[in-house]
Amino acid sequence: MMKVMKHNIHRIIILLTILFVGTGAKAQYADKLHAEDGLFNHLSVGLNTGLTGFGVDVAMPVHKIVTVKAGFSGWNVGKIKFKAINTATEITQMEMVEEEAVKRSKMVDKVELAAEPNFWNFYLLGEVHPFKNQPFYFSAGLFVGSQNFFHFRNTNDGALDFLYYANQLVENYNQIFRTNYPPIGLKFGDYVFTADENGNIDVRMKTNAVKPYIGIGFGQHLAKTHRVSLAVDAGLQFWGTPKFVLNDNTEIKSSGKNSGITGAVSWLKAWPNLQIRIAYKIF
Repeated sequence: MMKVMKHNIHRIIILLTILFVGTGAKAQYADKLHAEDGLFNHLSVGLNTGLTGFGVDVAMPVHKIVTVKAGFSGWNVGKIKFKAINTATEITQMEMVEEEAVKRSKMVDKVELAAEPNFWNFYLLGEVHPFKNQPFYFSAGLFVGSQNFFHFRNTNDGALDFLYYANQLVENYNQIFRTNYPPIGLKFGDYVFTADENGNIDVRMKTNAVKPYIGIGFGQHLAKTHRVSLAVDAGLQFWGTPKFVLNDNTEIKSSGKNSGITGAVSWLKAWPNLQIRIAYKIF
């Protein structure tokens, strides 16, 4: 009985070994087929995360050294609240300081603003792999999407009418007496955000909708011998010089010169990208 059982176990082991070897050889042959160069003959679906947000994309070869990748990425981190200084409190040497609207505005030291980052883009990138069997590549293409990188708004909706009327007085005073007093509003670095007729601060940090991209990468978007691949991209998304605009698209001019936030905004003509992508090759 024991001899029969041992004999059967040996048979099962031999059978499993044959099946395993056969399956491995078949998988290896399939992987070799998947690794062949060609036009649109492979497709991978990927998930990515990085400084451009979270996203999904697809990649396929268009040449033996060129891959095209198309997808979507973005993020919205919610509202960031902070206190901004009311510039009316700095008025000391103007004839109109006795005006009721200015007196009222000078009574409020700081006002709470909410900054809401919002960044999303569709993109089309071409990737050149110049070195055979090396995971290094160059990438270039376009990101197309949101223009409003930051949206600033007061948290107490409609409550800043006193800033609006005080600023109207400043503008009228400057026109009549040909003075150059700064506007009344809320300070954000070297900028002053003024209230609209609805009693709100409604300001956007605006960039270009179309953003050219160049970068380098390391890894594979279409695995040669496996279904799953990993790649890391680093590059720059050129979105122009950001500017702050009111809700009527009037640009807010800075009072500073290449310092503080003004310097940072004028320097930030490109958004950096560092992205990790994991992909699965469908065929």
